[in-house]
Amino acid sequence: MFKNRSTIDVVVILLSTTIGSVMMLAIIGVIVLKVVRPEVDTSKAGEAITLNVTTIVGALVGFIGGRATGRMEANGNAK
Repeated sequence: MFKNRSTIDVVVILLSTTIGSVMMLAIIGVIVLKVVRPEVDTSKAGEAITLNVTTIVGALVGFIGGRATGRMEANGNAK
């Protein structure tokens, strides 16, 4: 899977996988907590998860956009 990929691609894939796994565990933990103890307020946990997801998606979009711009400049296609 990683044989023909650049180092940056591998780092992004591994980072995304790690963060995705941690976020899924956090979401599952909040769901289990809500089922076991419904009286507990989980709104702060939901806000934290949403904020992290938004930040991660923004960072990945910026990274991919920067790479695309860099490749266009390297190819002489930038305006």
